[in-house]
Amino acid sequence: MMDTVGIIMTGDNDARLAELTRVRSVAALPVAGRYRLIDFTLSGMVNSGIVNVGVTTRSNYRSLMDHLGSGKEWDLNRKLYGLRILPPYIRGEEHYSGDMDILRGIREFLAHSKQKYVLIAHGDLLFNPRFEDLQRQHISSGADITVMYNNSLCSPDGVRIELDGCRVTDMEVHPERAEVCSNLLGIFFMEKELLCSQIAHCSGRGLHDFVMDVLVRNVEKMNICGYEYKGFAGRIDSVNAYYRNNMMMLNADVRRELFLSKNFIYTKVKDTVPTYYSSAARVSDSVVADGCRIEGVVENSIIFRGVQIGRGAYIRNSIVMQNSVIEQDAGLDYAVLDKSVTVRKGKRISGQDSFPVIVGKNVTV
Repeated sequence: MMDTVGIIMTGDNDARLAELTRVRSVAALPVAGRYRLIDFTLSGMVNSGIVNVGVTTRSNYRSLMDHLGSGKEWDLNRKLYGLRILPPYIRGEEHYSGDMDILRGIREFLAHSKQKYVLIAHGDLLFNPRFEDLQRQHISSGADITVMYNNSLCSPDGVRIELDGCRVTDMEVHPERAEVCSNLLGIFFMEKELLCSQIAHCSGRGLHDFVMDVLVRNVEKMNICGYEYKGFAGRIDSVNAYYRNNMMMLNADVRRELFLSKNFIYTKVKDTVPTYYSSAARVSDSVVADGCRIEGVVENSIIFRGVQIGRGAYIRNSIVMQNSVIEQDAGLDYAVLDKSVTVRKGKRISGQDSFPVIVGKNVTV
């Protein structure tokens, strides 16, 4: 797919993700013990042969830029094309109201890209895709735009589509019929020339949203086709979704599909020592990254790099991010701790499966 330029939309602060996106974009969220959300979409593009990738940003993108660096880990540190971070571009009183405003701000990047096609993907997905079949179907069907969907990904904030064969005949944003689960993944494939014409059309008419103002408005005018992604896909669009999809990493089949297939998930390399387990440590049904020191009990949890768990402490059904410290006799149950959180000796944090407790970055409890 060297004839395709990739665009990753990284998202902004999301109130539904509470403290988790206060200091970072959605795409920079730490997941699965050692990765960031953007790793999955970016790795999918690289595995599909895309060598020109632009990453759009809106705000709080320092963490994202630090993680991506020059793109070396994804083999995108190239003289020609490679990885490009695209900061927000606003003139005068302009402001961003939707995806089309972001795409309007990167028109120069698109103009300098010589590829024929463009793949737009949102960076809020936990999956392991390849996009070659998507391109092949797009070309063979003669579609103007091909959208990727997943029948098992149901969300009240999703987009339900109706299909006649592969042709999209109707779209419903925020569907009321929950039993109909066809859901767009936020991945769109088209010719770059068509995208540029739609950017100009929307810019001149005060239109801002790609789904509403390009897809829904043109569903009867354009040949919009659907391509079904049949693997595991999780969208991180709320605290519950973040917790639920991270805990899916404890499922061996999901881990195997995401990390043990032929399609590697690449991330920023951090060389650290192996995790130390004391004689008092008890760990079961958990994912534990390297560089940790565990002297307590860990059950059914995700533990990121460099976490310290003191003697007599317990962590159950929880997610603990990098460099957090759980002191002696402290306890967590159904909690999500951001980076560098300290839980003092004897303290307890307890939530519920449907309402995990969130503790923000650098907080001491």
